[in-house]
Amino acid sequence: MSTVQEKQFVNQVDMIWDSWLNGFKTVQNFQEELQQKTLQALSYQKEVLNFSAKTLNTMEEEAKKVSKSWNEQVQKNVTQSNMKQSPQVSEWLNNIQDITEKVQLLSWKPSHAMLDLFTTSQKQLEEAMKKSLVSQQKERTEDLKKIEELTEQLKTAHKKMLNPTNSNK
Repeated sequence: MSTVQEKQFVNQVDMIWDSWLNGFKTVQNFQEELQQKTLQALSYQKEVLNFSAKTLNTMEEEAKKVSKSWNEQVQKNVTQSNMKQSPQVSEWLNNIQDITEKVQLLSWKPSHAMLDLFTTSQKQLEEAMKKSLVSQQKERTEDLKKIEELTEQLKTAHKKMLNPTNSNK
């Protein structure tokens, strides 16, 4: 075999195995992109939960303001109507205020409980996912190193197998 033919042969063998290795690297790059998308989705989910918590707190504060305003208006109406504020009227107004506060507390409690559950679940999922992704990245790096070594061995074996006269090259 001439030197030119040997170089072409060597280049073809290298090209075959390098193409195979590049295909493997492309799959790994796709997996890394998928990891990044997963982390972005978790980050977005966290933002949504934070926004939901802020919105829920704002709604609760607004409801308290409306309730307080309503109680003040009732007090004002009682005073303006020139009714004597007997102990019964005063007790009645206090009872209404207590009932209103308890109803508000009971109405917001399930929403806060669900939000806390979602937030805790999201944090646990994010921690587990990050640990898993770190482990996968480490394994991919180790696998790539082994695949690169194997590819070099396969190139050498392939060249020796197809050109036994030049097995020392």
